[in-house]
Amino acid sequence: MAKQWILVADAAAARLFSRQGIGALSRVDAFYHDESRKHEGDLRTGGKGEIEDSAAHGRHQADPQTRTSEKHEDMFAKEVVARLKSGFNDNAFDELVLVAAPHFLGRLREHLDSPLSQCVAASIDKDWTRQNDAEIEKHLDSQLG
Repeated sequence: MAKQWILVADAAAARLFSRQGIGALSRVDAFYHDESRKHEGDLRTGGKGEIEDSAAHGRHQADPQTRTSEKHEDMFAKEVVARLKSGFNDNAFDELVLVAAPHFLGRLREHLDSPLSQCVAASIDKDWTRQNDAEIEKHLDSQLG
């Protein structure tokens, strides 16, 4: 039986679960990106179009056509994918299931490298981040079962 990691995410929060086959979910990790919850006017990037990159180290010029909230969503997607890559490199899972709000699911896919993309067994474009763990398990069983 394949060991699955299930990511349930939106632009501000993500939970990572593990399960063996069709079994009970076990929480592996949780991530939060408070900046993605803030109002556009309350967000700051660096000065003069620079943005602080939390996934890497340093600053880079930001695209002036990109909203600050989109930049923060992208930073969070990179952070989440970095965690998935770490688990993949440690052989922590065989299959990956991505469950995310449609817009954020696209951001996650943009950052998946080829080996990690090949592990994706299913993608569900739904926002389940406000569901409790038991509800997520029921949704998964009905969607994948």
